[in-house]
Amino acid sequence: MNEVRAIPMPGPGADRVAVHGAGLAGLTCALLAARDGFTVTLVGTPSAPVPDLVLNEATIAVLTRVWDDPEERLLDGGHQLTGRSVRWGRDAAPVQVPASAVVVDGQRLVDALEQRLPTAVRRAEVAPAADWTVRAAVRPAGNPPVGRRVLLAGHAPMPSTAVSRMATTGRGWVGVVPVGNGRGLVQAMTPVPPDDPAGFLAEEIEAAGLGGFVTEPPPQVTVMPAAPWLSRQRAEPGRLHIGGAVLRLDPVSGSGAGHALRTAILAAAVIRGIRDGHPAADLLGHYHRRLGAAFHDHLTGCAVHYRAAFDSPEWTGELHITATALTGQAAQLHTRRAGPVFTGRRDVAAMT
Repeated sequence: MNEVRAIPMPGPGADRVAVHGAGLAGLTCALLAARDGFTVTLVGTPSAPVPDLVLNEATIAVLTRVWDDPEERLLDGGHQLTGRSVRWGRDAAPVQVPASAVVVDGQRLVDALEQRLPTAVRRAEVAPAADWTVRAAVRPAGNPPVGRRVLLAGHAPMPSTAVSRMATTGRGWVGVVPVGNGRGLVQAMTPVPPDDPAGFLAEEIEAAGLGGFVTEPPPQVTVMPAAPWLSRQRAEPGRLHIGGAVLRLDPVSGSGAGHALRTAILAAAVIRGIRDGHPAADLLGHYHRRLGAAFHDHLTGCAVHYRAAFDSPEWTGELHITATALTGQAAQLHTRRAGPVFTGRRDVAAMT
């Protein structure tokens, strides 16, 4: 598939950017584009409520550097985690590992980021004329996920400890994450959507041996698609896709927020580079390949983890779908991965 469509390419002097989506990725891209002197408009109504986010050290480093927050005030009110207990696979014993992270209220974080945007960033319900459209929300149609698995999630009473826990069962994995104030987030991954999500999650908590860490099962449970997904539409003249509009990672990785940030940073660097006269096709091609390579690595990790823990027919099917996708991804990747985009800017040089 061609990486760049044969439509007019914005070049030097193209300085109008419309960002659709005001979540973590959209706001970060808007910030960087405004710093680079672009006329930036955030398009649409405010995004849907953002759930709790578990930010690891690497993600916190990116977030606070890009948003110029050395004192980490953006994390105020978050719950500090220092370790993780993992029991992965049949007959495995729990292993506790150091894992520094902060659990933050996602909506509170997004609201704080929006307040820090330069006043020059405009808001509009209807997209204005723009040289670049950046889509950070709404997944394009026609891009199937790699698998059928779903994530069940809900909040429950839980001691406010500093250790998160994950364990496998015969049907999937369960994670419990304290979020502070006597509450916690409970998640369960399963390859087949259950008929009774709340009852299924309660059973899985006990099957995982985590009942002693959850005061009672979540009274309300949300079921959401969780199989990895990568858009075929990533970069084209005048249009880039970032965040949830281009990529979804399996929650087992724990790095979804970090990847959303990185897509925003790289997209802003690509737009800036093209405006400054660097070869547009090269930069758009780099963006396309870079996300493809990251997705390939993610699928490889998922296959290794799930193959080590599950052998049911349902999980065998998920692994087969993953293997097929990996074959297709490998065929699209160059034997030599593209080098980093030169941006001349410290806040992105180490992140692309």
